[in-house]
Amino acid sequence: MLGKKLSQNFAISLVSMAFGILSSVFIARIGGPAILGNISLAMSFQVLIKSVFTHTVNSAHLKMYNDDPNTGLKNYLAVFFFYNVITSLLVLAFVAWNQMSHNGTFTELQITLIVIFILQDYLMTPLYLYATDQTAKLNIVRANMVDFYAQLLINIAKIAAVVLGQSEIGIAWYIMAACGLSSIYPLLGLMRLNFGSFSLAVVKKYIRYSLSISTSTIAYGLLLSFDKVLLGIFGVPAEQLGYYNVGNRLGLMVLTLGTSVGGIFLSVFSKNISDNLHEKTMEQLGNYEHIISIIFLPAVLVATLFGEELITLVFGARYVQAYPVLIFSLLFAFTKTLTIPYQNYLFANNRLKEFRRTSILFAIAIVVFTLLLAYLDWFHSLTVSVAFGLFLACLFERILFTQAARVVDPQINFFSTQSPSSSSAA
Repeated sequence: MLGKKLSQNFAISLVSMAFGILSSVFIARIGGPAILGNISLAMSFQVLIKSVFTHTVNSAHLKMYNDDPNTGLKNYLAVFFFYNVITSLLVLAFVAWNQMSHNGTFTELQITLIVIFILQDYLMTPLYLYATDQTAKLNIVRANMVDFYAQLLINIAKIAAVVLGQSEIGIAWYIMAACGLSSIYPLLGLMRLNFGSFSLAVVKKYIRYSLSISTSTIAYGLLLSFDKVLLGIFGVPAEQLGYYNVGNRLGLMVLTLGTSVGGIFLSVFSKNISDNLHEKTMEQLGNYEHIISIIFLPAVLVATLFGEELITLVFGARYVQAYPVLIFSLLFAFTKTLTIPYQNYLFANNRLKEFRRTSILFAIAIVVFTLLLAYLDWFHSLTVSVAFGLFLACLFERILFTQAARVVDPQINFFSTQSPSSSSAA
């Protein structure tokens, strides 16, 4: 059953990745590296905010529903609204800080883009609520199809905007329209669901769970966005950000394969634990790592051997300097994807202290490794050095989470998890 859900999930994610790459190709080839760089910088702020707030409350709902399937949506919606208010205050504070900074750390264009992209996320609230609720109920295909259609509309909007000659601002408003359209069906779906009654105690429980998992989502947000923000602070031109984004985005798109199954594993592991099916969990972990290795390792090998030709063919010859970034991005995506189930394993087993500690250390590692590598500039290129720093941080995270999970079950180790069936066969 899990294998079927994972297969469907991977298929949907692969198609979604293809459309994402296609829209990036249009922006890169027609718009140019400067437009691509400014858009990627704004999106990095959107991803960071989404990871800190949206993903935390979504993960909390997955846990709450598995603890009590009668949990309604009213309390989930209340917490979501509360976090949106906090997000708005943080964005206003950021804009004020940039205005008071000497000459402004970011340009007026970049600030405008950042605000627009944050507003886009508000429009997507019905989609986040509906997709997460369907994931909690293990209606995985339905949840993924809703997200798939949203991403399809957004990517079509990007392509249309750049083909019609729109600037960064125009592209951002086209995406805004796509976000609004993609939220209509989830909104209608939500109206048919049971919202239940409001309970302050349940809201506090939501917040407590979200705070417990926030360390992980903050770390994940830093992984996706801190590199671009750091390069912006270091004064890297928008064109160089565009080149970096080409290599980095290909790795991040592959990483979506891992994150797309994260919700599945949290729900499945929670159910296994409640049913006392520990050996089944070990088997699922082992099978997952085996499948991911089969998919990823050939991709990394092909990218290493033919990466420059691939970039030239897809994006154009001027983007070939993104090749080293592409290699390191694929390596950190592979390492991170292998680690994701162990985060959910600890959380599902209520090892919240270990979960928070390892996530905090990973977040610190992202900041320290990228700053250190940027300062040392080993590769005589800030973009390549920062990409290598992310890879080192993901290796460090793998060590942290596998060691923490090994305390729960000694079968777990850094390189792979041995499933009970394989150990008995030996």
